[in-house]
Amino acid sequence: MFVSIDKSDDQPIKVQLYKKIKDSILQGIIPSNTKVPSTRALARELQIARSTVVECYEQLSAEGYLYGKEGSGTFVSDGLVFKVSNPRTYKEKTIKDKPLYELPKGFISFRPGVPDLSTIPIRQWGRLYRDITVQVTTAQLDYCGVFGSWTLRSTLASYLKRVRGVETTPENILITGGAAQAFSLLSKLVNKDEFIIIEEPASTGMLQTFKGHSIRCKTVPIDEQGLVTKLLPKEPPTLILTTPSHQFPMGTIMSIKRRIELINYAKEKQAYVVEDDYDSEFRYEGNPIISMQNLAPEQVIYVGTFSKTFMPAIRMGYMILPDALVDRMKRYKYISDLHSPVLEQLTMAKFIEEGMMDRHIRRKVKRYGKRRNMLVQKMRETFGNKVTISGDGAGLHFIAAFEGIVEKNTLEERLNREKIVINNVSDYYLHQEQSRKNHFIIGFGNLQDHDIEEGIRRLNKALYLDLNTG
Repeated sequence: MFVSIDKSDDQPIKVQLYKKIKDSILQGIIPSNTKVPSTRALARELQIARSTVVECYEQLSAEGYLYGKEGSGTFVSDGLVFKVSNPRTYKEKTIKDKPLYELPKGFISFRPGVPDLSTIPIRQWGRLYRDITVQVTTAQLDYCGVFGSWTLRSTLASYLKRVRGVETTPENILITGGAAQAFSLLSKLVNKDEFIIIEEPASTGMLQTFKGHSIRCKTVPIDEQGLVTKLLPKEPPTLILTTPSHQFPMGTIMSIKRRIELINYAKEKQAYVVEDDYDSEFRYEGNPIISMQNLAPEQVIYVGTFSKTFMPAIRMGYMILPDALVDRMKRYKYISDLHSPVLEQLTMAKFIEEGMMDRHIRRKVKRYGKRRNMLVQKMRETFGNKVTISGDGAGLHFIAAFEGIVEKNTLEERLNREKIVINNVSDYYLHQEQSRKNHFIIGFGNLQDHDIEEGIRRLNKALYLDLNTG
């Protein structure tokens, strides 16, 4: 059979034998319908245990490489000559688990939307998860209901009523794989000849999701009171996406008058408002703004996520649906992934029930508020009246508008040279917006305190180097 075994090799003998016979068949070295040696004969020839050869033949037969004829022996199956692609090789230094947004070494990042990863209560979470796995019932290990764990949905209904003023029941809560899946599911509500309305500027991630589903988007600008409702189109949209409690990226709060106008418009056009409430729990002056969903539960789809309030790795979010959409969304979620992971949902329910989420949010508000104050103070000390700060009342970022900076077409190179990661507001417009080229998003959630002074120094150098030395 032209098969040899290297007993000094690290691979087990049965693995070597399996690969040698399989490769010889695929390469045509052992032709189709060739009778292979008996297990006893091959074991004796290779000086290995017969049981090893029996196990190898059984595996090859199960995979279709060999077949047996009663009373005649074992033979090679027909038509198996095939050139196998070369296996992929990996460099020894390849890092297998890179972050989605990897920060180059030595860089300081003002990227928005990332909480402080160094202070996540992961040990408490781990203890709860361990307890859940010990206490979980057999029924809970089966496939879950499409909308998610009833335990978590019941807990969320009470929690969101208390902290965000959301009016709902567990039956209307759909657990999702983060806000991204929520938007992907919502795209299925939009037919080919329909369109959605989005704020401008808006989240690029959300835009990519809808554009990836070939959804037509129309933009409506925002001002200091939020979405400019008088500019809403006469044609009826299917969905109107908004971030009323902390507009992304500008940080404005939609006024109550605008909220009422938007809801009335949606009712008139038989559309749904999608309220993306991504990080408004972190409010530094007064209590969090009550949700827009509180005004019209049957007209507003509320989307929330634990990516900002807890950690991105959890990949867990939720939608609060009007009654009219519950059955449709159940079908869409079932087709998408059947349901979200159960053990993580049970752990999150326990995390909320035992008050850990409340304590976590309180600690984060205190920490983020202090960091925001440090950052704002340092920016004003450094830039003086050349900077205007807005949208800093809540969330994990604010807007800094600079006067008299270098040209935008050279700015990216300068920022890279100074090892700064920062996002320009103009990049969040679906249509090109030149008037915002001097506006930057200052994310501070995962910006460590000791990087603030150095980060501002580098930013100043990138924005004003020629002007300061000229």
